[in-house]
Amino acid sequence: MNDPVSGIALGVVIVGLALSTFVTRTSFLVAGARLRLSHRVEVALRYAPVCTLAAIIVPDVLMHGPHATLDLSMLNPRLIGAAATGLWLCWSRNIFGCLAIGMGAYSLARLYL
Repeated sequence: MNDPVSGIALGVVIVGLALSTFVTRTSFLVAGARLRLSHRVEVALRYAPVCTLAAIIVPDVLMHGPHATLDLSMLNPRLIGAAATGLWLCWSRNIFGCLAIGMGAYSLARLYL
């Protein structure tokens, strides 16, 4: 980081991100009980963690290879692990078994494919 302009720009970006994170996270605490959400919004917010998790995991599972291209083949070990995890979760509803089955299927697929 020899360029002082890029150092200042990086500092401004870090401070801006910290402020935006602080404002968005504390706004719900400050508004607290004064903010009344409709029933539809409350129901929709229940799905926010699942949607966030899917947005993080799905691209990582489906994008494979050195150029991160869409890989829907059965040679994609991540897809095999995710499919095994989903099937186990639908069948048993057991989270610990889900982790074990998913990681086991992923590890076997990486070893043998």
